[in-house]
Amino acid sequence: MASSALLRSSKLLYYDAPILKDLQQIRCKIARKRRRREALRAHLESSLSLSLLATPISSSSSSKKRHANENIKDEARRQGLMSSPTTFSAKYVPFSPGKLSKEEYSLDEVIYRSKTGALLDVEHDMEALKKFDGAYWRNLFDSRVGKTTWPFGSGVWSKKEWVLPEIDDDDIVSVFEGNSNLFWAERFGKQVLNMTDLWVKHCGISHTGSFKDLGMTVLVSQVNRLRRLGKPLLGVGCASTGDTSAALSAYCAAAGIPAIVFLPANKISIAQLVQPIANGALVLSMDTDFDGCMRLIREVTAELPIYLANSLNSLRLEGQKTAAIEICQQFDWEVPDWVIVPGGNLGNIYAFYKGFYMCKELGLTQKMPRLVCAQAANANPLYRAYKDGWEKFKPVKALPTFASAIQIGDPVSIDRAIYALQNSDGIVEEATEEEIMNVCAQADRFGMFTCPHTGVALTALQKLRDRGVIGPNDRTVVVSTAHGLKFTQSKVEYHSSELADISSRFANPPIQVADDFGSVMDVLRQKLSLR
Repeated sequence: MASSALLRSSKLLYYDAPILKDLQQIRCKIARKRRRREALRAHLESSLSLSLLATPISSSSSSKKRHANENIKDEARRQGLMSSPTTFSAKYVPFSPGKLSKEEYSLDEVIYRSKTGALLDVEHDMEALKKFDGAYWRNLFDSRVGKTTWPFGSGVWSKKEWVLPEIDDDDIVSVFEGNSNLFWAERFGKQVLNMTDLWVKHCGISHTGSFKDLGMTVLVSQVNRLRRLGKPLLGVGCASTGDTSAALSAYCAAAGIPAIVFLPANKISIAQLVQPIANGALVLSMDTDFDGCMRLIREVTAELPIYLANSLNSLRLEGQKTAAIEICQQFDWEVPDWVIVPGGNLGNIYAFYKGFYMCKELGLTQKMPRLVCAQAANANPLYRAYKDGWEKFKPVKALPTFASAIQIGDPVSIDRAIYALQNSDGIVEEATEEEIMNVCAQADRFGMFTCPHTGVALTALQKLRDRGVIGPNDRTVVVSTAHGLKFTQSKVEYHSSELADISSRFANPPIQVADDFGSVMDVLRQKLSLR
């Protein structure tokens, strides 16, 4: 009764809480809530980047209507929705887990490796981010979904505080990428894999048709900032097996920045080749493989003021990690049991790890998923290292694979990938060329229209299901990294049974029929089992 009287006298209503017997417990609870409210109010007042929650836009039609000659940036600025100086920050540090280092660099420096030659990582001020609890971040990110407010309509920039917190909104180069659909593969999961909770994160439904857009918007935005700050950068360059060059050239074209692309001759699809050409990039077709192109672009960028855009550059991973955050968000902030990612240069598996880790560390979620990295058997150095118990890693000479974007024998992000897998109880699997093409054709029959890289991931899933590692009711997400329309030639050859050394088990070629009613009816009766 005494506790109830105290609650009434303080005019605080705790409808859902049990009556507390100890006065000190009540005071602590009130104090915690007061501190949380005060911290939230202070941050909202000091950072206009968070004003989507803080300041409701006037409901009058005059304030909502865009003014004459006003673009969406001007509109966001007028309504107080553009970012102001923030208390959050990020920097480059050597990627050396478990080792202390005082070495650090500003993101405004043009640098790709540490003094010892180690990869760099973007490190965020986690203590500043932790001043706000998981509910705050969930509400903030959810408030931006589906909006066209600059720049938060992008699935990447809706998480700006976790990506590039200090960049000016005017420097951002975005086509509102991300926010890709997560769809329930109901029939494929049930009929092929006996699974009830299989999902596909279709990152290929993006501006250039691949997940590379997520990282390239971050990298090109930072280059845009560096050029505005007076850095003498002539352009941005990359080595590519197709998708990286498409994303780089598109974002550079949007920003008016020259793009230079090194491609291995005759090793990518026409659809992938035509994208950088159409976007006006300087395309160099080279008589080598991806690893050879990568070696040359690194030598060139060391001599010329051309910014390196490959996944050696850790800025791209900051954008790619938002796909993991999106997955949690799309499941109403619940974490799947498994996430399967195709792996080539291996930056993406670490990016997904980083996204899931930040969600857990900052209180948005409660656990980490188990990660699976899927490699083509013709380019499988990570798989071999995994089978050897991580005791050693040896680069391989990558052989041709239909999954051309992951035809990489000496991946730059090997250390990052091993770290991500070891810290997520991860697994590595491989897929042969025949397995890739057959599972793609099988998945396509359920409406997916997959790229070969997704086929690598689906093959890994199939093998893990067959061994009972992944259970029938485990919530599993397969990451589809590119759109199937980029790989139509291999699909045509598959369904025409023209692929050497591959049994096209699910081929579905068109049937030649004479131009008369009787012939058509005969075929329909036969194929539809009509009497």
